[in-house]
Amino acid sequence: MTEYTADGGRGVVGFAAKLPGTIFEVPVSAGQTYMIHRHGFVCATRGVELSTGFQRSLGSGLFGGEGFLLQKLSGSCTAWVQLGGEIVTYDLQPGESLQVHPGHVGMFDASVNFDVVFMRGIKNALFGGDGLFIARLTGPGKVWLQSLTVPGFAHALQPYLGKEPAQPAQTAQAAIVGGVAGSVLGSIFGNDRS
Repeated sequence: MTEYTADGGRGVVGFAAKLPGTIFEVPVSAGQTYMIHRHGFVCATRGVELSTGFQRSLGSGLFGGEGFLLQKLSGSCTAWVQLGGEIVTYDLQPGESLQVHPGHVGMFDASVNFDVVFMRGIKNALFGGDGLFIARLTGPGKVWLQSLTVPGFAHALQPYLGKEPAQPAQTAQAAIVGGVAGSVLGSIFGNDRS
């Protein structure tokens, strides 16, 4: 983690969201633990303990090919968490369950039992549009859901990005790296055309 320290007095540090949504403050006291989606943790004061809390490989090509990952937030600190889109909260009672698409799980108390299960029914799995897996959260505890996921945001923007098919990520990365390398080499050898 990157650490910021204000020398000689108070200071201010600003952080920006990766997606349209909300960054909100989470007070974390000793013995309190939260599970957060893999891109949700933004920053925290000293005393934060952040680790991998849940990881499951669900096959290649699902969840961006990286499986499903949750971060475990604990310690004694103030943390800031980002969730995409609107936030919907539920206070689950003991034994009460909530089933939701895994990408919409933003954060939950560690007291909530969490599992990713196979979607029941062949028609649901193949034609439901939500994939093959669903998250099941069982209380007691609080759950924060996010309405906007990265794939959902990309899908919503796609009609506005032009008619030409997008280049593969590797081609785009190679072009950027090649351009940066060419610019640096050009300035070293006096071929800068700017």
